[in-house]
Amino acid sequence: MSCLFPLQSSVILLTAGMAVYMLLGPYAEAAEQTILQKVVPYERQGRVFGFAQSIEQAASPLTAFLIGPITQLVFIPFMTTGAGVDLIGSWFGTGPDRGIALVFVLTGLLGLVVTLLALRSRQLSERYTGEPELAPAEAQ
Repeated sequence: MSCLFPLQSSVILLTAGMAVYMLLGPYAEAAEQTILQKVVPYERQGRVFGFAQSIEQAASPLTAFLIGPITQLVFIPFMTTGAGVDLIGSWFGTGPDRGIALVFVLTGLLGLVVTLLALRSRQLSERYTGEPELAPAEAQ
């Protein structure tokens, strides 16, 4: 949804986008946990889940420190006085706020592409559809 609601500067689009995100977000998180619990062997789940949590927590400040300067130095000037004004400014809008919106659109599309590539992974789908591994207590 982060690639759709910033297409136009509208509180209604923002509200609708956030409502859809808040509605679908928990289902996406639950699906992620379900896949991880089924694919990762039982004896490794603690380490894998801990590592995934560490990476997720570390990514937040890292991306903030990376995307902030990129937005300020590239995307905001692109949409205020740069080529973006002539290229997409007529329908996307111009100004600093539209530069930030462009970042949301591009990162949303990038996330969508990465997700679609991950869904095409044969290894993940084969492990998910295979026989579940029994937990040590169930194996006895």
